Amino acid sequence: MASTTKMAADTRREAALHTADELMSHAEDLFGVRKEVVHAALFGESEERFTVEQVMQKIKQFMKAKVK
Repeated sequence: MASTTKMAADTRREAALHTADELMSHAEDLFGVRKEVVHAALFGESEERFTVEQVMQKIKQFMKAKVK
């Protein structure tokens, strides 16, 4: 039963929308990166609120990008 509750909590956490500032404040806990990485990954985005899953994908893209 505990694992079901944890999965439900994880689903709610990922579905909730958060501001970039909120996500940067908890960058190390949520994504294992510094807040500067989250800031850079979200730079130029027109949206103001993101899910945890969206930001994880943007961080992955940012980390794989080639340096010009």
